[in-house]
Amino acid sequence: MSGNYDRLAKMIVKAREARGWSQSDLASLAYVTEVVIARVEAGNPPNAVALKAVEQALGWLPGIFDLVLGEDASSEDGVVLAAEGDDEDDGSAELRELTVDSTIDWA
Repeated sequence: MSGNYDRLAKMIVKAREARGWSQSDLASLAYVTEVVIARVEAGNPPNAVALKAVEQALGWLPGIFDLVLGEDASSEDGVVLAAEGDDEDDGSAELRELTVDSTIDWA
């Protein structure tokens, strides 16, 4: 994986540990699985939805991951795709459903 993803992974680990959170704690707050957090912290990016959820759970400004990732974050459609053959559910489908639910007051 690129140096930018490794840099992002280190930032996430430091932020999580500074808050006294386990990977499980961060996963719960981001509404993703522990597997997703482990992958992010190993420098293996999940899909963009899960990455944004982690960003929000850490309380970071929207788009900060994109700044850290720079060119690595860009693709034709702006989505980080899972590795080929990676069919494990990372919870992002549920998160997408929640974010489009207009009945939820996010404020």
